[in-house]
Amino acid sequence: MLQPAEQDPEVEQIKKDLFKLAMQGKWNNVVKIYEKKPQARRAKITRSGDTALHIAVSVRKESIVEKLVKCITDEEANEASTSLPEGKGKQAEKSERPLEIANERGNTPLHLAASIGNFRMCLCIAGGHRELVGIRNSEKETPLFLAALHGKKEAFLCLHGLCKPGEHYNCCRRGDGETILHCAISGEHFDLAYQIAHKYEGLINLYDERGHTPLHLLASKPAAFESGSRLGWFNKIIYHCKTHLTIIQ
Repeated sequence: MLQPAEQDPEVEQIKKDLFKLAMQGKWNNVVKIYEKKPQARRAKITRSGDTALHIAVSVRKESIVEKLVKCITDEEANEASTSLPEGKGKQAEKSERPLEIANERGNTPLHLAASIGNFRMCLCIAGGHRELVGIRNSEKETPLFLAALHGKKEAFLCLHGLCKPGEHYNCCRRGDGETILHCAISGEHFDLAYQIAHKYEGLINLYDERGHTPLHLLASKPAAFESGSRLGWFNKIIYHCKTHLTIIQ
């Protein structure tokens, strides 16, 4: 059943306007609606449940993303008391914060920014909201995990730096047991794999659901031996892993 706010004719018109403007590339007008209409910041405007911010991230509109995020964060404190009529306070308490809104795949705007590897957008979205780095999508993947999965080194290092203290290891494993180190090696992102092995030593001897450790995967990658540069990364990872295993034994 649709929620009352979604049946509101004004909200429906806002959704239509946002979608039309986004498809036309009139992003400054989208920003103006975000500034004037608090309801716009939570409005899902596509069939897949994307907000205007999701779309702006997907098409890499960095400056627009920054403006939309600034609009959200500047007004967030007052939103609950100014955007909803009296009597809907309970609904406001349960509603998601705009930056936490996920599409039908469970992806927030930060998940998308991490997947495409955009450092600037990752920093903009999560810089003041570090808890966003730990939100999981429908596949139980965090933005940090997706950055590693797609081999996006700069975005990964950005999100690693933004992880809340004590939360790093909670963000780096998917529901099926696969870790960010497994992903980086499987994708042959050896430079990133070395960075991960150095920063997350506890992942080195973890098994995925197939019973493989990162070292098992690395040894099965012919590409790791095909060139001098990659062989260098292979040796670095092997050396780091062996050193760690020697220490814990």
